[in-house]
Amino acid sequence: MGLRGPAPKPTDLRKFEGNLEKKPLPKHEPQYPPGLPTHPEKISEAAQDIWDTLVDEMAGKAVLRRVDKRALWQLCEDEAIITEAYAGLWQMVTMIDEKARKEGKSLPGGPMIALLSTTKGRLTMAAIRDLANRVIIERREFGLTPSSRSRIEATAEGGALDSLEMKLCG
Repeated sequence: MGLRGPAPKPTDLRKFEGNLEKKPLPKHEPQYPPGLPTHPEKISEAAQDIWDTLVDEMAGKAVLRRVDKRALWQLCEDEAIITEAYAGLWQMVTMIDEKARKEGKSLPGGPMIALLSTTKGRLTMAAIRDLANRVIIERREFGLTPSSRSRIEATAEGGALDSLEMKLCG
């Protein structure tokens, strides 16, 4: 499943720009107060470390809302899974390399290419690629990619205002 295109612009930005698309504006967008989401009870140990790191990084930036708990939890679990998947991939590469050495065979292109020439290797890489794409999308939701960060400006107090707020507040 591919992306549908760019994420919709926030209503406030559409109003500020003059609603150039002339589409109806939502009348009652939910506004959630800033606050740290509570820690998930059933988070995996690997995802726990990622959760702690991300919450520590985002806590002073006013990016998080309590309602973000499930989205952040999913991001942390997906990042933990992708870390494990890469570790498994490198174990598979190491096993192929060791087996070739024991048998005195050469691997044109190296053990990674040998792995990718197998169905198992291609399926593993496809799974990693799909998960990596999902993680990037999830990270964008929290402003955790270089391009998505460009829409957030931190204030001197450590809070954050989006670009529209900065323009409106002077």
